[in-house]
Amino acid sequence: MSVSCDRRIVGLWANEERSNAWAYVQGVGWRKLDDANDDACTNLLALAAQAKAQNATVKLHEDLRGDRWYITEIYDLSPSTPPAAQEVSFSVAECTFGWTAAFRQQGANIVARIQLNPDDDVSADLLAEVKDRWKRGIEDKWSYRFRCSSCALTFQVVWTSSSPHLVVRVKKGDGRSNLRLWHTTDSGDVASHEFGHLMGHPDEYAEDDVCPDRSPKNTGTVMDDNTEVVLRLCRPFCDRLGQTTSPA
Repeated sequence: MSVSCDRRIVGLWANEERSNAWAYVQGVGWRKLDDANDDACTNLLALAAQAKAQNATVKLHEDLRGDRWYITEIYDLSPSTPPAAQEVSFSVAECTFGWTAAFRQQGANIVARIQLNPDDDVSADLLAEVKDRWKRGIEDKWSYRFRCSSCALTFQVVWTSSSPHLVVRVKKGDGRSNLRLWHTTDSGDVASHEFGHLMGHPDEYAEDDVCPDRSPKNTGTVMDDNTEVVLRLCRPFCDRLGQTTSPA
């Protein structure tokens, strides 16, 4: 279970089915309200409606069950202004490589605006499929792993052509991808690695003749073999807030 902070509920949906109610959380999307029992769902729906009516900033307890997130608690309803958002960008250099890290940070919530430019042979259906695969892969890999003080760090990908932090060419088929070139066969894990570069992290794998003295290397992280997000990769976001980083 994780606590996400500075959230706003901007939409609600329910039907006649038992405990079938949903809240649309700004910056996150639809979340199902806890359906463990009718009373829990009813109480959460009432709180969600109050938060929406007041345009309140709330904290949410969220629980991942299978591949679906559930809201299990809504609290600290406050009609106050959420933390100021800041556009962050800085240069990163490693060996012969260089790029600009860029994202939007609002409290413990990170947003990356990414523009995908597909080649002519990438169909609309294929592009929609890879968008879903990459977004899920990135957000599930990076979000809710660590927290800044009591608030879980969350990462959101927004596909847009409006003021993007990153522009990516999408090429059909497979091949070696990099920050600005992704292939349609790339898994969510591969996209999570490239996303890590956008967050400011260099590679950590050893198999690179151009960068033989890379350090650290062979770390078993998302920046090495596309696997785990570890605390030191998330610490800069909490440091920016003057807060400690710990497991969520």
